[in-house]
Order: sequence, then structure tokens, then C-alpha cells
Amino acid sequence: MAPLQKRAWLGLGIGVAMSVAILAIFITKGATSWNEDQGMRLIVYALFIVGVVLYGIVLFLTRRKPGQPEVIMDERDRVIMSRAPMVQLWAVVVSLVIWTIALTEVYWDQGEIPIVFPQLMFFSILIVNVLAQAIGILIGYRRMG
Repeated sequence: MAPLQKRAWLGLGIGVAMSVAILAIFITKGATSWNEDQGMRLIVYALFIVGVVLYGIVLFLTRRKPGQPEVIMDERDRVIMSRAPMVQLWAVVVSLVIWTIALTEVYWDQGEIPIVFPQLMFFSILIVNVLAQAIGILIGYRRMG
């Protein structure tokens, strides 16, 4: 398995685990309790930071072998990396469409959305972006393999 493919699998695992944990917290406590519950915010921030740090470690460990001056990437890896941003772009756009439609429909009668949601949108889009890159890389390997 190529280092890029290993990185994608590890990144996908970390991203899914972090997403499931954060989603479980929001399902248990409710998204609108974000403003009142400082403990909830701290737990979600901690999960997000741990996920980012773990992904950074994965990037570092899969970047190069000891004693090698640069990352080993062949032509196939370069083609896959050039196509992965399209998966990321579509995933981000679809996520924003879902957020926009859902929030508009749920809070239509109130005429405004609670202030918590723009921040949650931001965090979720960052997570979707990382997950979509890993998925784009894995799709690329599957198509080229």
C-alpha cells in the first residue's frame, strides 16, 4: 500500500471517529445547549483539537521514511492528488447546501437562526473537508488500481 493511501485510510479513520464522537455529544445534549453548556463546548473543542493533532501526526509519520530526503510520490499519486480536491469541493458544497436548507426550514417561522450554528457550520465544514480528501484519495486508488 502506498504511503498516500495509508495516510488516507488513517485520516478517514480519525475523521470518522472524531465526527461520531462529536455528533453523539450534540445528539445527547442538543445543538442549542452549546451556548449554555461550557463543559460541552470544552469537550467538543478538545475532541476537535485531538483530531487535528492526530491527523498532523499521521501526516508527519506517512510523509517520508527515515533517511529519505523527500516524500516518495509516483505519477499515479500525483494524478490522484490532483483529482482529490474535486471530491473535497463537492463535499463542502453539498454540506453547505444541507446546512442552509435545514436551518432555513427549521427556523423559518422565527426569522433567524441561533448564533450557535455558524460556528458549528465552520467546524463541520473543516471535518468534511478532511474526510472528503481522504475519500477522494481512496476513490482515486480504487479507480486506478
